[in-house]
Amino acid sequence: MSETMAAEEPFVQRFRWAFEPIAAVAFLFLWSFVALWTGERGAFSAIILLAAALGISRILPGGALAAGVFSLMLIAGQLVPGLGNPAWALCLVGLFVFFGSSAYGSRAARGVGLTGAFVVSAIVGFGLLASGGIFGSAGLLGSTGVLGTMIVLGIHAVGLQMIGALLVGAWLTGLLVKIHAERRAQPGERPLSGFEGWLMRRDETASRGESLLPVGPSRWVRQLTMRQFAADALIAVLFVLLGFVSSSNSSVGETVVVLGFGAALSVRRLSPSAALMIAWATALLQMGFGLDTLTANVVILAVLYATAAYGGRILKWVGLASVGVGALVASAYLVLVNSGEFPSVGLAELAFAGVAPGVLGRIASQIALYFIACLAVLGLSWTLGLLVRTWHNARQSRRQEARAVDDQRAAERTVVVEQERNRIARDMHDVVAHSLAVVIAQSDGARYARATDPAAVDSALSTISLTAREALADVRILLTQLRQEQSSGPQPVLADLGRLIEQMRGTGLSVVWRNSGTPFALGSGAQLAVYRIIQEALTNALRHGDPDHRVRLELSWEPTELVVTVENAVRDTAMDHGAVGHGVPGMRERAVLAGGTLTTESVNRRFLVTATLPAGRPHA
Repeated sequence: MSETMAAEEPFVQRFRWAFEPIAAVAFLFLWSFVALWTGERGAFSAIILLAAALGISRILPGGALAAGVFSLMLIAGQLVPGLGNPAWALCLVGLFVFFGSSAYGSRAARGVGLTGAFVVSAIVGFGLLASGGIFGSAGLLGSTGVLGTMIVLGIHAVGLQMIGALLVGAWLTGLLVKIHAERRAQPGERPLSGFEGWLMRRDETASRGESLLPVGPSRWVRQLTMRQFAADALIAVLFVLLGFVSSSNSSVGETVVVLGFGAALSVRRLSPSAALMIAWATALLQMGFGLDTLTANVVILAVLYATAAYGGRILKWVGLASVGVGALVASAYLVLVNSGEFPSVGLAELAFAGVAPGVLGRIASQIALYFIACLAVLGLSWTLGLLVRTWHNARQSRRQEARAVDDQRAAERTVVVEQERNRIARDMHDVVAHSLAVVIAQSDGARYARATDPAAVDSALSTISLTAREALADVRILLTQLRQEQSSGPQPVLADLGRLIEQMRGTGLSVVWRNSGTPFALGSGAQLAVYRIIQEALTNALRHGDPDHRVRLELSWEPTELVVTVENAVRDTAMDHGAVGHGVPGMRERAVLAGGTLTTESVNRRFLVTATLPAGRPHA
């Protein structure tokens, strides 16, 4: 998504991807408070999976279904101790997951979602019946009688139907939303409003791998794709699950610490600064609860790595400072509070002179040893991140250099192709335009003279045939140049000017040719340029000139240059139209390529072409 398109979208549409993750975090904290209140804290592994399913129900509907199915298997198989009654959690998450599978998922995801809605409805309903003691309970029949039992069963059956209606209704609502969104996407339909766009559109960046955020990178948040964000969230969920499974004492403090480090792990690439602040706050809470070293503390290494690899210039050095400060704080905490070697020594006693010098020395030496170990571990993580950052920057620099070289080569190829195209167009114009002008003049003359001078027809046809053959030979040369880099065939030179003049005179054009000065050697390229300039100028005189006036052609051999002058009278119609074709630009380009100049001017109904080429400069 481009920044321009993102700026035009309403706010709720730009950040529609964030609603489900926020709802998942709220759900997780709600369950945490309920679990801490009731003492049922053994269900976090299944609840974390449910929260993950809720959080990715829009961007990854298939993954949300998989996480929900796995959580349901844990609950149904009673693999999670202390779960209690998870009906409300399953129903709440199911509303999001089944809606997302139908509204944003593929055809397969929609089919699995519909099946899952019926299965979860049955499992939740029968779970409620089982928790109420209805199945296999003879005491219920004896105490309430048949009528009371039927009433209780009816109430539970209604509850089962309501649960099924909610979950299947969520799936059907998602399907209707998808159909409506596809219809509104057709040409001619009015654009979606803010709420409609937020509800009906899945974030396309999930499938295209584009940026998670619709704006550029900032000081706090980096550009991150949906896949990267989903991968970080999945890693954080698995980490939290591992933390609860490996925990031997599921206390309140440990639960908060594991969740805090999981949050820091999930945003370490999206916002390294936020991850560092969360990690520091969680570590201080861990020390405040007096907890020992946990498996979750490895997140600190990942966060320090992220500050060096992904953080800004200031955050990078803040991460380095955190290495030193964190190593000192961790070593002091491990020695004074958590090591067990000095149980009677507290921080308050150290603040006064009530500790023996020997004990104080032992404490200082232990802190120093722990500090060196912690500094080495934390510093290694930060250094590794810095190395990865340097390698990434070097790779980006190489890519930019390679891209710049490719762009330069492409530009050079474009220039070469354009020059070659202009050369071919110029040559084709010189050959074809001149030959066609001669053919037209000869054919018109033969047609007019057929009645009065039949012999002139044969002469005209002979000239037409000769001109066409010469044009065909020139065209073959040009085509050969297109297939090969070097031309195969002779190119016109100054010695061929006599034949050109006679050919033009044969068309009825009166040409007066005059040479002045001492001729000097010209390169083949310059000779070709002179020939083509004269050919084009005479062709223009034949096409647009006044046939009642002569055409003056003069080659003036100066000591340092050759001046070619072609002057002809112009008909009134040609003066009025003044159309500019390829001829004059082509002549000017030929003169410039030969190192000279060419000017044209029209004065008193006469058109003058003057070309100047330097002497002693051969051109191949």
